[in-house]
Amino acid sequence: MKLPVLGIEKIFDLPYKQEDFKILYHAPINEPVIAHAHKHDFYMLLLIERGSGSHTIDFIEYPVEKNTIFFLAPAQAHQWNISPDARGYQVMFSPAFLAQKGPLWPFFTPSALPLLQLRQEEYQLISEEFTKMTTEAANKEPFASQVLYHRLQTILLLLQRWYNVAHPEISASTEHHIINKFLHLLEEHYFQHSTVQFYADKLLISPSYLNQVCSRESGRTAGEYIRERILLEAKRLLTLTTMDIREIAYTLGFKDSSYFSRFFRKYTGNTPLEFRRKS
Repeated sequence: MKLPVLGIEKIFDLPYKQEDFKILYHAPINEPVIAHAHKHDFYMLLLIERGSGSHTIDFIEYPVEKNTIFFLAPAQAHQWNISPDARGYQVMFSPAFLAQKGPLWPFFTPSALPLLQLRQEEYQLISEEFTKMTTEAANKEPFASQVLYHRLQTILLLLQRWYNVAHPEISASTEHHIINKFLHLLEEHYFQHSTVQFYADKLLISPSYLNQVCSRESGRTAGEYIRERILLEAKRLLTLTTMDIREIAYTLGFKDSSYFSRFFRKYTGNTPLEFRRKS
C-alpha cells in the first residue's frame, strides 16, 4: 500500500475538491484525527501560545514551548504529543496558494531547523497577524483570498527576518541560493535521480563545484544530501506504510531490493526490516 497524500480538504472532510488555505485557533490544540498513515501536500505553520510536550518531525523530536513556531513542508512526516493546556494557531496552505515569487523560504527547506523560538514582541506581532487572518477567512468578503495571500507573505517575510538573525549561518550569498535551489530540485527528483551530475546539470554548474558549495556552506557534499534524502524517505515508508521491502526499493529508484537493503544497513546500522520492527 502506497502512502496516501492528503490535501487540506481531505483533512477536514470538506465537501469540495480543493482547499488552498485554512487557519484555526486551537484551545486546546487538537489536530483532526486521521486513522491511517499519510503525507500532507501542503505547508503548515504551528504557533504555540502556551503548553509543553514534543513535536516529532521526520524522526527528530523537538520540545514544545510557548512562543514557538514550527514549520512543516509538504511530504514531511510528523506527530505531536502536547499537554492538554496547549493552545495556538495552525495555518495550512497549498504550494499554489504560497505562489513562491520572492525568496526561497529557508525554514521550509528539507535540511532546515523546523522551528523558531520567538521573543515576546515577535510573538505578539505574529499573533496579531494571525488574528487578522482568522477574521478575514471567516468573513469571506470580496478579495479575501488576495488579502490572505498578502498577509501570509508579510508573516513569512517577518519570520524569515527573525530566522536569519537566529541562524546567521543562513545567508543571502550566491552559494546559499545554489544550495537552496539544489534542495528544491532534490525534493522533486530524489526518487528518480541519485547522481550529483543530474542536479549539477539542472543548475548549470559542474558536479565538483556543487559538491564544493555544499561542503563550504554546510559541511556536507551534494552526494551526502542526496543519500540522506533517500534514507529519510525510506524511513518514512518503512514506518508509515505496509509496503514490502521490494516495493519500497522500486519506489526509491533501486532496481534490486537486496542492494537497497545493503545501502540502508550501511548508513543506518539496521536492515530495513530491523528498522521497521524498532519503529
